[in-house]
Amino acid sequence: MFKINFKYPKISSKGRKRLFLFFGITNFLITNLVLHLSLLVIPIFLATIVSQITNLIIGFYLYGKKVFKMKNLTYKEFNKYILLASFNWTLNYVSIRFMYENGINKNLAAIFTIPFLVLISYSFQRKYIFIEPI
Repeated sequence: MFKINFKYPKISSKGRKRLFLFFGITNFLITNLVLHLSLLVIPIFLATIVSQITNLIIGFYLYGKKVFKMKNLTYKEFNKYILLASFNWTLNYVSIRFMYENGINKNLAAIFTIPFLVLISYSFQRKYIFIEPI
């Protein structure tokens, strides 16, 4: 009897970045759908928590399994992912607040921070969170 060895094809850094952006946009759309639907039925504070939890769970799965091709996702990776998400939320808040206090519209400031947060998120996920060889 012969054994078939299924391996993921090696994904170039460029292809992985594209996957990261694609799944990032997907996660963003799902998270915002959950947020807006939640806002119809529960208070703002709870709706934002529900959307952030949704973002964490979907993002962890999509980035871990689909972008970085991890065979197994463990609590170790999940804890590191939560730490990164917390860092990004804090950096996002501080950046928007700083720009707003220096005369930039809040919504515009939020848009300006997105590329930096995406770059930080991708880099940390690749180097420190989802590091299982593919």
